[in-house]
Amino acid sequence: MIMNGQMYQICSIVAAARRALKNRSSICYIPADYENPSQFLCLTGSGGSPYTAHDVSQWYEHLKEQHLTDIQLYCPTSVRDRSLLGFSNTPQASIVCFFKGNRMTYFIADWKFDSKERKWNVLYTEHPWNDPPKAWPRFENNTQAFRSVLHDIQDLAHRLGFEGFANIFYQAGTILDGGKEYPDKAYGLSLPPLPDNHLRVFEAASRADVFGAMGSWNDSPPWAAHEKGLEQEYETLSAELLKQIRFGLLYAINEW
Repeated sequence: MIMNGQMYQICSIVAAARRALKNRSSICYIPADYENPSQFLCLTGSGGSPYTAHDVSQWYEHLKEQHLTDIQLYCPTSVRDRSLLGFSNTPQASIVCFFKGNRMTYFIADWKFDSKERKWNVLYTEHPWNDPPKAWPRFENNTQAFRSVLHDIQDLAHRLGFEGFANIFYQAGTILDGGKEYPDKAYGLSLPPLPDNHLRVFEAASRADVFGAMGSWNDSPPWAAHEKGLEQEYETLSAELLKQIRFGLLYAINEW
């Protein structure tokens, strides 16, 4: 298992934009095979009709014209129902843009499947952030807490009899400790342009992302936990794992 494709895309776009902004260069984003070129419905400074960017490069050039100063990922670290995370339009992540004059906006994605092309159409819509926080949060390196929950939930998976999931958690911990067997690369995806230490956290988060629908950590394991009287441990560790995955993404994408 690897990260939800929508979360992977938004992380990759933000990382590519941050790299371009730091290098004062054009953006380099390679879409996955299952994506059509993403479109972006952008606000205009005059308050007129929205501007439509037909791919990531057009979108980034438009942001620069609007005096973009920084760009970051935002995503919640907990959700009400983890079983929904395998479906489209559920990650609740956004691209936050910072402009000169303390102006902030955010983009939300809508994914729709094109049954003819067998690919996803993605539309990002920009919204004004009229009451932004005075100070944007900083995200610390959570490697220690991430490693700890991976160890604990690996042990739980063993006790529940799910050796496949135990192996996934072990692999995520190995990546976190410096292993180079990056799962997204094995799936043929282009890795986001992150510094090595940040890419390691990102790929560990991707490998550990076992939340979804059928066949996921949300499927049979909770029933096995119920039968063995381990429901509370399953719930506590699963919530903590999602939390550390999300904190890992926020650190990996934003803090460099």
